[in-house]
Amino acid sequence: MIERYYLPLGTDDGIFGPVTRKAVRSYQTDRSVGHDWAFSFPLKVDGIVGPATWFRLTPETVKKGSKGSGVRLLQEILKHYADPQLDPGAVDGDFGPHTEAAVKVFQASHVDFDGTPLKADGIVGPKTWAALWS
Repeated sequence: MIERYYLPLGTDDGIFGPVTRKAVRSYQTDRSVGHDWAFSFPLKVDGIVGPATWFRLTPETVKKGSKGSGVRLLQEILKHYADPQLDPGAVDGDFGPHTEAAVKVFQASHVDFDGTPLKADGIVGPKTWAALWS
């Protein structure tokens, strides 16, 4: 499913044309109201990469001690896996020890977009967010 968001090799021309718009709309649809990946941050399907879509595409780096929307999104995604080892505890937007432990378990068993194992450090940066499919 994630493949439908990528442009065909060699077609990235820096222009926000119909192919890019279609990929954006697909991404937004999968994260809109009524879809599993909407969580509490559903996207409007409009083909526009506004603040809400940017938040989902490039969430902020979060780690133990972080608080806020990025942490809440992380906790919701981890809960979505329905794996007791990935359970971050309460979805409260507070990156505490349960969330950190769940992140480390996730990282230890996943790879980044290049196939390199994620560093199991408990820090959720761009590579971990991509593996989580934010």
